[in-house]
Amino acid sequence: MRVGTLLSRVISLWALLGGVLLLVIVLATAVNAIGFTANTVARSWGGNVPGLPGYEDAVTMLVGVAALAMFPYCQLHGGHAAVDIFMQKAPPLANRVVSVLSGLLVIAVAGTMAVMLVQGTLETRSDNVETAVLGWPVWIFMPFAVVSCVLWAIAAFLETFVTGEARDGA
Repeated sequence: MRVGTLLSRVISLWALLGGVLLLVIVLATAVNAIGFTANTVARSWGGNVPGLPGYEDAVTMLVGVAALAMFPYCQLHGGHAAVDIFMQKAPPLANRVVSVLSGLLVIAVAGTMAVMLVQGTLETRSDNVETAVLGWPVWIFMPFAVVSCVLWAIAAFLETFVTGEARDGA
């Protein structure tokens, strides 16, 4: 199995993990909304139905992990934002130069984010930062963001220099 194929599969599985987390967030949101509705009805008769304790904590942490997990997959499959209006009439060489430059920029941004997230993880861990209600250590969620950024940089490299070359005929 080629390294590019293996990395593509890892990126796809990582995006699926993000999708599962989004599904968990949607289900928790639905349960919480049902709880609020039930509480409104129960108050009419003097009752009380509590919402999910720590819902905001969990959603805040999980949404950060889930959303960033999608970036590598989108990059690898050309799902990122692109301005094609100006480049449609440009010669193939100009398109390739812009593609390589934008790919290098994404690699640099994702790599920088990964480095900064590692530093932030270490600082957050040493400061013992926890979520307000559930008391979860925040740093535990941050390495997932680091992995996402590394995979994003890899996806940008693959899209720019491997699949991009095959697509452009270079």
